[in-house]
Amino acid sequence: FFCGSNAVLRREALMELGILGYVTATEKAVTDGLRRARGIVRKAVRRASRPAEQAALGQMSAAINDALARIGNGEPIGEVTYRLRARITELSRLVVAGDLVQIGADLDELGLAEVGVAAQTPELVASLAGDELSPLNALDSVRQTLDALDIGRSGEAQALLPMATISVTEDMATAMRLHANGWRSVYHNEVLADGLAPEGLDASLTQRLRWGQGTVQVLLKENPLFLRGLSLPQRLMYFSTMWSYVSGFATVVYLVAPVLFLVFGVLPVNSYAAPFFLRFLPFMVANQLLFVIASRGLPTWRGQQYTLALFPLWIQSCVTAAANVFGGAPLNFAVTPKVGTRARRWDLRRIRWQVVTAAVLVVAVVAGAVRLALQQAEVVGTLVNIGWVGFDLVALGVLVGAVRYRGYTESEKEEK
Repeated sequence: FFCGSNAVLRREALMELGILGYVTATEKAVTDGLRRARGIVRKAVRRASRPAEQAALGQMSAAINDALARIGNGEPIGEVTYRLRARITELSRLVVAGDLVQIGADLDELGLAEVGVAAQTPELVASLAGDELSPLNALDSVRQTLDALDIGRSGEAQALLPMATISVTEDMATAMRLHANGWRSVYHNEVLADGLAPEGLDASLTQRLRWGQGTVQVLLKENPLFLRGLSLPQRLMYFSTMWSYVSGFATVVYLVAPVLFLVFGVLPVNSYAAPFFLRFLPFMVANQLLFVIASRGLPTWRGQQYTLALFPLWIQSCVTAAANVFGGAPLNFAVTPKVGTRARRWDLRRIRWQVVTAAVLVVAVVAGAVRLALQQAEVVGTLVNIGWVGFDLVALGVLVGAVRYRGYTESEKEEK
């Protein structure tokens, strides 16, 4: 049972996702490590003082390029890294053999030829060319290359993590990856498990904040428009869900526009009334018809109210999620309280911006009425904007009931 999404998942779907995720992460780790090592090797070639060392590092850079190309062509990572390790060992042996020859020549000049012959045994060359004693291994570039190739750890368990950890809404991110792997989701109209839900405004807003933050995290880290495996409808629907949280910024404009007209006479749209309504009304009618068709008869008004009324929460979600993804700012996992969430008194701190907005809208209506009475405002525009403000206040009014709600009681349960 997939808690949080009210979904039942097939075990093999999660196992497949975990294995594919492990392979993908391993491939990315190896390729990233090799790219970093390639850059450092190129710098080391320019700084190397000995010709033999320069030649070995140059050939190592070419070997890394070949390994990256093979991985890009889909060859098994284990085979590619094994060949690259063997090539690095071979290059190391060449350098060691050359050094021993030079050492032998120096010993001959000192009259210690017997020691020189012993130093050039194959066993010693192989030992000195190993990962630990190789003269090339003294270079950071080689060490990083070898670390990047160290993907086999037979002495420890390999963690397979099917759950997506890129977001605090791990259920949505995991579901999107499952869809990308070709799995289908089917709606089952039957209650299979009873769960707990927040019973107070503070807990409910905490839950919605986490939803918003996590959804925006997924959008910024794993945009569904570019996720391989998703169908076009899936891409559009996932993107629509994620993009919806940006509506908080548009709502600010939607709320400020009538205030500017009623108080200062600033027109939100520079157009005559007839051309404007000829374009605006068909759009609004089509918009509402799409709501009716998509919802298949289910009521959507409450959702529209919350979409407008929670605009500060949506803005906070976008800002904090972006700061986390791009700036590394911590984003704590806000667990939704499931018990003890009943409010004992009115707490307006979580909706203070909505309270201020409602007050400003009321003041704007009064100002607009005064300007109209003094014949300083246009009649039709004033009435339209007052109606606009009325719609905003009705939408914001959904929070009044939420603030007053004291939680689900046992008496309500018995009545049902």
